[in-house]
Amino acid sequence: MAWFSYKCPKCDTQFKKSLPKRQKSQKCPNCNEEARVLLNAGSVQVVERLDNGAMARAVERLHNIEDIMEERDAKSTKDAMEKLGEVYED
Repeated sequence: MAWFSYKCPKCDTQFKKSLPKRQKSQKCPNCNEEARVLLNAGSVQVVERLDNGAMARAVERLHNIEDIMEERDAKSTKDAMEKLGEVYED
């Protein structure tokens, strides 16, 4: 079973339906009109594959993991400093 998104043209309601196979339309739960399927674009994730040949298996990691971790660290540090009543300077 997969989740599919639908949008009603009459009442502009968006809803999801769990179905074994996508169908072009479903009944709107609000107004009982035929709602059309919403096609959503998939997401993209860029990973680096690290393998030096001696490793038991290759390792994959996000290409920008350092940037993500720096942002999380800065936010965490800022929140902790504010809780202590101190001023956080970048």
